[in-house]
Amino acid sequence: MENPNIFGKTFKITFWLIVIIECLSLIGHVYGLINTIAFLVIVPAVFLISLWKLEYGFWIAASELFIGSFGYMFFHDIGSFRISIRLGIFLAVLAAWLIQAIKNKRFEFWHSSLRWPFIGFMTFICLGIATAVFFGNSQKNIFFDLNAYLFFGLIFVAFSVINSWDRIVTLGQLFAAAILSTALKTIAMLFFFSHATDTWLIRTVYTWIRDTRVGEIAPITGMYYRIFFQGHIWSLFMLIGCILWLVLRRKKEFSRQHYRWLWVLTIASSMSLVISFSRSLWLAFAVMIILLAVYFKVKIRISWRRLFIWGVGMLFVAIINLGLITGIVNVKFPGASGNNVSAVSLIGDRLTTTDEAAIGSRYQLLKPLLNKFLDKPILGSGFGTTVSYQTLDPRTKTVNGGWYTTYAFEWGFLDILVKIGVIGLLAYLFFIWRVISAGIKKFGGPVDQPQQITITALLFCILALLTVHMTTPYLNHPLGIFLLIASAAIFSQKTQPT
Repeated sequence: MENPNIFGKTFKITFWLIVIIECLSLIGHVYGLINTIAFLVIVPAVFLISLWKLEYGFWIAASELFIGSFGYMFFHDIGSFRISIRLGIFLAVLAAWLIQAIKNKRFEFWHSSLRWPFIGFMTFICLGIATAVFFGNSQKNIFFDLNAYLFFGLIFVAFSVINSWDRIVTLGQLFAAAILSTALKTIAMLFFFSHATDTWLIRTVYTWIRDTRVGEIAPITGMYYRIFFQGHIWSLFMLIGCILWLVLRRKKEFSRQHYRWLWVLTIASSMSLVISFSRSLWLAFAVMIILLAVYFKVKIRISWRRLFIWGVGMLFVAIINLGLITGIVNVKFPGASGNNVSAVSLIGDRLTTTDEAAIGSRYQLLKPLLNKFLDKPILGSGFGTTVSYQTLDPRTKTVNGGWYTTYAFEWGFLDILVKIGVIGLLAYLFFIWRVISAGIKKFGGPVDQPQQITITALLFCILALLTVHMTTPYLNHPLGIFLLIASAAIFSQKTQPT
């Protein structure tokens, strides 16, 4: 079978639509009325589109998850409650699916082998809610702690929509367009904050990134800024996929356009990861590089020569990234500031620094979090459970001596243990294992090479997700949840490509 046409018309249309949406989000940040109008137009429109073509609504929901981090590119305030565009789109798509499912009496997920593992895990989510209410946890904290798990509802839509290879390719096109747009946005933010001098403009762009909860902008040294988006985890997944495609498919098996675009996405996604300065993502990528090398040598049995060429290629990409980033930050032009920093030295400092506030704060949280878990280890303390600890964040220190109380914890697996206990975590891990098992079984079935590469990439992405979750929570975040949902649906689809 030929390579899927990932970079076709859908890819291009999606990319430009994302650019338009990003610009509209920025305008809506400056002019609140535009933000409100956009929200009130998009949500009903997605509902009607989903009723007409459920797959279109699902594609919209997926695209927002690929680019929106926490989902507040647009929002609407009702009293003191802020509804994100992500939640609005989710409810619109799920409502449309439910109406169609009842009308047509079709519940595809009900026939899946994942049904009972999923129901078992959801049982513990419900117990986590009941426990939280019983112990009197704040209702507001319960909702905001729990709402990410609501996105498991998309699994019903995914099983209805992702039922053919063509639709898997469509999802891949949306994903590629989103990753390219995120990379360009990341690079643009790095350039902007390294050179901008207009105070109003700097404040506007900074608050746009902060208020839409797309990510964090933080100074590293001089005019060099860390640009971190929660959505950069998708760049990690894309990079894993690109490596697999480039290693497992020879150059002559690609069209010139596909081969060129694969390298563009490889450089763009890896550049996003470097600029993010996220040690959690770097760690996950390092682990995946080792596992990929073992897979290529042991399972695929590629030659040492080819493995060496692959390693040189990755080194070449790293050199390009460092050179481009250094150039972007240091370039000088009239009316703007300049820098004199080296991306290599900054990355070295990032990797070797152990006394940073962020690292110190995580270790400060660890002991109180363990104590909270040990209080109720079997079923947990429920959603919205808070822990107080003394953070090293200088902003908090100036307010109340560094004491900070939160229900959101950086230690991902401990977060789950505190909320739903050991049994709840085991139920979640069992569900994930069944998803992985479905992928391994599919991999061993009668599929052609493009499908094998796609399935392999998703399996490695799930492993990367589990690695990242140790220090940065994503299994209880819509982004990580959607990877599991999409993988489960792809592994379960039975229609072979024609």
